[in-house]
Amino acid sequence: MTRPIPDLSEPVWTSKLVSALERAAASISRLDARVSVSPAAAPWSLRASWTGYTTALRGQSAEIDEIDIFSRESGVKLPGRPAMPTHVDDPGTLQAWQGRLRQRQPYYWRDVAAIPTDVAEDWNRRPALLRALEVAARHARADATITPCLTIPSLLRSMKITHAMLPCLTIADKAFRLAPSESQAIIVRNLRALADRAEEGLRRLQALEDHRLRAAAAVCDAHRPGKLLELLALVQFAPVVSPRLIAQKLGVTLSGAGKLLMRAADLELLTEVSGRRAWRTYMAPDLAVAFGFASRPVGRPHAAPRQLPDLEPALTAFDREMAEVDAMLAKFSVVSLAEQVDHSTSVDG
Repeated sequence: MTRPIPDLSEPVWTSKLVSALERAAASISRLDARVSVSPAAAPWSLRASWTGYTTALRGQSAEIDEIDIFSRESGVKLPGRPAMPTHVDDPGTLQAWQGRLRQRQPYYWRDVAAIPTDVAEDWNRRPALLRALEVAARHARADATITPCLTIPSLLRSMKITHAMLPCLTIADKAFRLAPSESQAIIVRNLRALADRAEEGLRRLQALEDHRLRAAAAVCDAHRPGKLLELLALVQFAPVVSPRLIAQKLGVTLSGAGKLLMRAADLELLTEVSGRRAWRTYMAPDLAVAFGFASRPVGRPHAAPRQLPDLEPALTAFDREMAEVDAMLAKFSVVSLAEQVDHSTSVDG
């Protein structure tokens, strides 16, 4: 006789599970509150979609690192990195998902995952995160593709667990399909995964906000900023850059782009990660550390400048540049920077 599959929303309560649930709920709430009011929400959401897509690809057994998606979507090939696997990665899937993430109309959770959703009478009284895990598990058992993983941020929002869309909160647990009877381990493992990703997302959001303030201070103090403001605004959305990309995007010479990037690196607003004298590649400092291209600085980190009245004109200009980049991404349905360059060139030609 086939054993019934346990309902993840109705677990056997243990101290370990309660602790994991409390941590996940608190971590997600903190991230949700910050993203909802952050001036860096747009670039953070784009980067978070790359993180979430990487997690989903790994759930499909793809041997891939975050940096592979970050560099491809920024339009820069990192020297020394192996080619990305093509049997599971379809860039069109990422672009379609990003388009759905930008949609603001509310969904009912039953419409997010198109699966049978018969639930118990006390369903609405069960913890919301456990209900989300149960729906995600049912969806994974009904659909073996990448779709259930990518649906989780929309599911969390449709169930009113989050107010903002948080693309980094994807989970890809094969046990949903292959070992559904291991309910206690599945619940604790995925609650911890959601908490870890929310906490990492909050750290990266803080780094983006700090970069915004440091960039505004650098532009404010610069005698001749030139294209520095445009560069630093672009880096918020394309954290991996090269002279060739910057020359194309900002309309400067290749030599001028290289000098501009070196200037940003001297201000510690970018980190050179290629280790080559020609065709240098630069990365946002926090990601260079996170991806293993740079060592974490020793000692207490430098505090970002406070948002003082003197910085207001530079911050206003910086936010205007970021808004223009965000509008450009929306126009091209959030395709990679390299594809935007190629498309613009073909249209202009």
